[in-house]
Amino acid sequence: MENNGRNGIKAWQVFVLMLLSALLSAVVVVGALMSGLGKYGITERGGDTDATLISQLLSDIKNYYYFSDKAPESKELLRSAAHELVRKVGDPYAEYFTVDEFDDFQSSMNGNYKGIGIQVYKEEGKGIFVERAYDGCPAAAAGVMDRDVIIEVDGVSVLDMEAGKAIDLIAGEDGSTVELTIVRDGEQLNIPVVRGDVYVKRVYTEPIVDGIGYIRIESFTGKAAEEFDSAVTEMLEGGARALVFDIRDNPGGDLNTVVSICDRILPECTITTLEGKLVDPAKVYKSTAEKSIEVPFAVLINGNSASASEIFASAVQDNEAGTLIGTNTYGKGIVQTTWEVLEGEGYLKLTTDVYLTPNGEMIHEKGVAPDIELKQDEELEQYEIYLVRRDMSERDVQMKKAVELLKQQIG
Repeated sequence: MENNGRNGIKAWQVFVLMLLSALLSAVVVVGALMSGLGKYGITERGGDTDATLISQLLSDIKNYYYFSDKAPESKELLRSAAHELVRKVGDPYAEYFTVDEFDDFQSSMNGNYKGIGIQVYKEEGKGIFVERAYDGCPAAAAGVMDRDVIIEVDGVSVLDMEAGKAIDLIAGEDGSTVELTIVRDGEQLNIPVVRGDVYVKRVYTEPIVDGIGYIRIESFTGKAAEEFDSAVTEMLEGGARALVFDIRDNPGGDLNTVVSICDRILPECTITTLEGKLVDPAKVYKSTAEKSIEVPFAVLINGNSASASEIFASAVQDNEAGTLIGTNTYGKGIVQTTWEVLEGEGYLKLTTDVYLTPNGEMIHEKGVAPDIELKQDEELEQYEIYLVRRDMSERDVQMKKAVELLKQQIG
């Protein structure tokens, strides 16, 4: 899908120019969106009747289909059947992965890629617009910046090229060089970029203003816990007397990661409780309070704060540790687990457990309500939070409310 303009349009397709690297886990059960689930157990793996039916179908196709020489191989047919079988379960979060698809999934979760590390959108006849050049990645290191417009790739114009084809030109072999011709402030520049390792940060900060520090967590995956710990330490050592944690548009991530992040700021308390098919008995996650903070803080939430974000929000709220500001969260209180179904063949991701808030509430399909409900400007809701903070921070009423509240608390 192509973008039709930047003024208040959210229907543009985001393209992340990264080739996924292989990070295949060798264990039989591998936790997916939520890991560290305690005792795992898969009981029955199908029956003889099921296996016989599939075998008979494959045999009949091979033996009696007139054009069988043109039919896909049995392995390909089985993979198609596996994808469809899992889709029919009715679990919107369930997926079957081939080995290659699982590699891609793991890479996206861990934030490690091969490529140049930019997020872009396409406007017909105007080139490829760089929405975001990720810090520390090959493109940014070479000098590519947010808002640059790519008009040529290795001397080939992309002005009227389909977005997918243009992206294919930018992508390439690890270690190879791609030359981008860009336009910046009316000036045309040629920037060679060596394709290589890309790690997308999960935690971002803004300078301390009036004693208040700002930390945005974009997802609870990758190295988010380590990045968050460093950010909090940096803010407190830099003189912050209050903090704003922004988890708006944060889709969630890994259970152990969000527990570690909660443990960094909360006093000794319950963070969440997990129960379900793979946890027997239910497992309670608690804060150790070894690194808890004593400064007041607020948490920004919205309807796109989901899953692990809701663990974070409910832990803060139920333990009366901080103030939630914004709008009701998404309402995803369930946990997916991924395991290898058959060695070397594929993986299954399935909803296996649920989590409860510290007060024992299940928030699935309900969400977490803010302490202070405040809707964002309607136009701003069409943009991701990164762009709001970069380009429209003066209109961010939720952030303004957090600052106002914290100023009253710190005097």
